[in-house]
Amino acid sequence: MTTQMLCLKKADTQRSRSAGWCLAASLLSQAPLGFAADLPVGNSAFDVLQQQAQQWAATHPSFQGKSVHVAPVDPRITVQNCQQTMQFDQPFPNQPAVRVRCAQPQWQLFVNLNSGQMATAANRSHPAAPAVYKVLVSKEVLKRGTIISPEMFSYAEMPVSGMENQIITDTNLLKNMQLVRDLTPNTPLRSYDVRAAVLVKRGQEVQVTAGEGSGFLITMRAEATQDGGFGEQIRLKNVESGRLLSGVITGPNAAKLR
Repeated sequence: MTTQMLCLKKADTQRSRSAGWCLAASLLSQAPLGFAADLPVGNSAFDVLQQQAQQWAATHPSFQGKSVHVAPVDPRITVQNCQQTMQFDQPFPNQPAVRVRCAQPQWQLFVNLNSGQMATAANRSHPAAPAVYKVLVSKEVLKRGTIISPEMFSYAEMPVSGMENQIITDTNLLKNMQLVRDLTPNTPLRSYDVRAAVLVKRGQEVQVTAGEGSGFLITMRAEATQDGGFGEQIRLKNVESGRLLSGVITGPNAAKLR
């Protein structure tokens, strides 16, 4: 196979250069350029949250068969992009609040899954006057880590725009819960302000019972080898024999043998 080369005369050199530039410009004008403007625009972090929340809700007993959507979050909260699949759970079964957790970067957010159609743009541009709700508010300053009880709160009527489904109104939900942030007086209690209380801490002495309901009752002292909340199973060590036991937490520093 032979290769032929075209040799231009000196007189044709200038014309060839002009033709070459025209040809190059023509080719570049038709070639697709890989600039960001030509790339598809990705979904926002909230859109991704919406999609994954709906996928999770489709398999969760509380939301199966329902058309749900994530209610708009407080405008002061920024939804961050999550580099991994988000994890969802419902720590308060009687409320629509759902906890969303991301491992990378690490963050946690409570959102509400509402049934029905999302608000239209027209409705969002002309919001209705905020409704007044009967909510639980703290009577005094409550520090983070406080194990709360109904006596620490009273009812008050106030607008809670954007947080209607995050407000805790049932005092039964306060049992064995603790605060994750400080609360000032007259602050509404929200679902993301609390978590299951740690009733037993590692290294603490625990009063352990056995045989309750079987006609006899045995009590013993044991040392907790791990933290735990109400109803959780933890490992215990008998103070006298050193034997390892398994118990279910029934209250502050109290457990029963499993």
